[in-house]
Amino acid sequence: MGPMDKLVITGPVRLANTKLTGFDLGSKLGALSAFAGKEASNPDTSIQNASLNARVAPEGPKADNINLTVQAVGVITGAGTVSPMGALNFKMLAELKGGVAGGLTQVASLGSGKGGIPFAIEGTTSNPHFTPDMKGVAGGIAQGALGEAKAATKGNPAVALSGLLGKKQK
Repeated sequence: MGPMDKLVITGPVRLANTKLTGFDLGSKLGALSAFAGKEASNPDTSIQNASLNARVAPEGPKADNINLTVQAVGVITGAGTVSPMGALNFKMLAELKGGVAGGLTQVASLGSGKGGIPFAIEGTTSNPHFTPDMKGVAGGIAQGALGEAKAATKGNPAVALSGLLGKKQK
């Protein structure tokens, strides 16, 4: 266990039907919420379900297996850390609902097995910044295209290469 000034606490955290007063997740998501056809109009965030595995230690809190269902937005999953100074470093995935989000979520996850739009939460605990991970979206699209090509050629690189070069298979 160690000394009391270096206490480490771990365990699951679960919430249901909760309201985060004074925090508008839709407005914080910015461009991501626009994909869902949502406007920042509610100063509170209603959370249907939230769960995570927490670790609180002197080096800062850590959250794994975050799973958050917000009716106005969709499902958000991920993991990250908070430094002792309050700096956030979270990698998240948003399965948005409504608007063009359904289509965009499907495009971003083509063949990758992960549905959703990747984003990061950075900044500080008092001023978090939600940033879409466009590299992650592009990577998901590329992985999906590669997966479809592999499936079409039954995983045979020679077939895939000759197809790219315009040669017909015998």
